[in-house]
Amino acid sequence: MLRKFIGFVKSTKEDPLKRSMFLSALCKPIGMLISFLYTPVLLAYLGEESYGIWSTILSVINWITYFDVGIGQGLRNSLAKYITTGKEREANESVSTGYVALTVISSITFIIGSVLILAFNMGLVFNTTISLKPALMVSFSCICVNFVLGLSRSQLYATQQAEKVSIMTVLVQFINLVGICGLSVVSQGNLLAVALVIGFSGMIVNLLFSGGVWRKYPYLVPRFKNYRKQELNDVCSVGVKFFFIQIAALILYSTDNMIITQLFGPSYVTPYHTSYTAFGMINGLFAAMMSPLWSKYTVAMECKDYSWIMKSIITLDKVLPLVGLVLSAGIFLFEPLAKIWLRKELVYENGLIACMALYFFLQIWGSIYATVLNGIGHVNMQLVMGVSTALLNIPLSIFLGRNCGLRTTGVLLATIICMLITDIPITIHTHRFLNRIINEQKTGNL
Repeated sequence: MLRKFIGFVKSTKEDPLKRSMFLSALCKPIGMLISFLYTPVLLAYLGEESYGIWSTILSVINWITYFDVGIGQGLRNSLAKYITTGKEREANESVSTGYVALTVISSITFIIGSVLILAFNMGLVFNTTISLKPALMVSFSCICVNFVLGLSRSQLYATQQAEKVSIMTVLVQFINLVGICGLSVVSQGNLLAVALVIGFSGMIVNLLFSGGVWRKYPYLVPRFKNYRKQELNDVCSVGVKFFFIQIAALILYSTDNMIITQLFGPSYVTPYHTSYTAFGMINGLFAAMMSPLWSKYTVAMECKDYSWIMKSIITLDKVLPLVGLVLSAGIFLFEPLAKIWLRKELVYENGLIACMALYFFLQIWGSIYATVLNGIGHVNMQLVMGVSTALLNIPLSIFLGRNCGLRTTGVLLATIICMLITDIPITIHTHRFLNRIINEQKTGNL
């Protein structure tokens, strides 16, 4: 095993994909360490109720990142194709069109969102008496700016520099940790200050890496005059499908905090979110390794290298038993380690920890096939399954959580059921599709 690992590390010098996967994975333990330090610091600074509220605010505010009508994901695919074929002019038009379109969308979203925040009783929305509007406005404003600046990530993925996206994430986490530690010295429980630190950390890192991309690839610097309506249509032809898939994913994966807040109160979000953070680190490590593959699949599809795509899937499938073993161990180790980690004891609903482990196993399994289908632009199956489970998730969460008395465990169990409904069909569909085109290629019918 050690010999294979050493061989893999040496091979990264010649293979850009392996290098990107290795560096992305290497960043993850650093991010995990920062996250382990950050969570108890933020929990101690805000307290249980405010921490639960802040977790819910972030999950809601971050919804805006899904409202790009699929432009970010569509741009990632189109850019990868243009760069592979050396079409620099078309690449610039694609980037310019993406930035102009997202700036318009972000501006409209900011106006509408600001009016809603100022007009509605946020205490009622988040089930609390704590003053939220200043923190919400700051967070929302920063998210709107990062909504546009975040296109740098699509450019990094398209230029086969996925490891830099992982570095961006680590930098943001580090700035957040330092910022919250600084706040702990001068204040206590200030949601507005937390919003400022977390909002500006993302903006700084996005600007820094945007400049890096543009220096290395001058033809990717966006220019207003190069906006092309036709290019927007081309990007959005697949992008709109990505958009609806993102919205479905939003409902499936990002509404649990809000449902728990509304049904049981924000204090119930804290044990749910801390267990989610801990088990999510395994998923984050796997996702870091997977991140370079999306654009690589796009290039492979363009070059008709279908066999490589299938070999990649088979290799990733072999990792799943190890993932299951690690997550299973986490079920027994989480609570005693969490006491040390958080420096306090939280009350977890019966079955929540086991369900959290299963949740992330299913998410990792599904991500293998979703990444393939996203990369090759074959997303119709995901769209159908995503919309179907999104419609099912919220009523099922309410039924299992409130009506069946399972509380947070029931809310999570509803998501697990929806994930199973999705993972099994897209796994079968992906294998059938690739086997068909590989056979057609061998027989000369493709």
